[in-house]
Amino acid sequence: MAVRTFTEQINDLYTTTWINMKDMVADQIFDATPFYYHLKENGGMEATTGGRQIEEPLQYAKNEQVQWITRGGTVPLNDYEHLTTSYWDWKYLTASVVRFGVEDQQNSGSPHKLMDIVEKKLANTQDSLVDELESKLFASAAAGDEIDGLQLLVKDDPTTSTTVGGINQSTHSWWQNKATDMASESFATYGADRMRTLLNNVSNNKMSEKPDIIVAGQTPYEYYEDSILEHYRVTSNKLADKGFENQQFKGIPMIWSPSAANTRMYFLNTKYLKMKYDPNVFFDMTEWKPIPNQVNDFAAQIVLACTFTVSKRRCQGVLYNINTA
Repeated sequence: MAVRTFTEQINDLYTTTWINMKDMVADQIFDATPFYYHLKENGGMEATTGGRQIEEPLQYAKNEQVQWITRGGTVPLNDYEHLTTSYWDWKYLTASVVRFGVEDQQNSGSPHKLMDIVEKKLANTQDSLVDELESKLFASAAAGDEIDGLQLLVKDDPTTSTTVGGINQSTHSWWQNKATDMASESFATYGADRMRTLLNNVSNNKMSEKPDIIVAGQTPYEYYEDSILEHYRVTSNKLADKGFENQQFKGIPMIWSPSAANTRMYFLNTKYLKMKYDPNVFFDMTEWKPIPNQVNDFAAQIVLACTFTVSKRRCQGVLYNINTA
């Protein structure tokens, strides 16, 4: 039987360590920030295997053949179109792990020290993945390779000629989210009123369409916090138990993120907002590959295939141009 080289042994150490960590790391990544934790806990993470694109069936019209009848009355049996499909591209998030042969060689006599280096590099990779997912959540339309962020899925101006999920929102009013411009108003003065109105516009007084999470930048979050009396403040115990600061607005948990702009506050219904991921490409590590022109140096990538989709944009809303002066 062939004896494995030292390089092969180190390769196996990294790969085996990551395999043992992977499930825990995936959980920790989506437990690290309040939005992703809320999304995961409420069924917003959905496994989808393969395909060139992700197809999301949509209902855009009511059944017009619902009617009242009297004795002997007749009903129409005409077919009608009420379904269409949105299309979403897969996005691929990668993180490279680089090993230097000199470092491997210098620590080869100390297994504990080498294991400590392995674990620290992989932990750093985990933290970097968390930061990237959080920052892109609040980004605008994908810059080619990046995941679509909330600035696209829940647009400030939902009437512009913008394609979301392969559908132009300007020509399909049913595909427009709700939005309120606060450019000329003080949030400290009018914020709670505009929040209430946007909530009502989004939910349309239907339980199934009511937002289940509000996500804001730090400043509007604190403005709202200052506007309610301490003894009336209510929090979500589920989020608080995970260590996430939160408060509630009309029974809906409100959270903040340092990656969210201080000019926006999102009212989101995660029943219709999903992160789709391929379980076959879910934080998996590639093979180690030699780095060209670098002796005994190697790199591997950790890869996630995923995308955000939205199936009812009218159940999502945003306050934008919030005046934080």
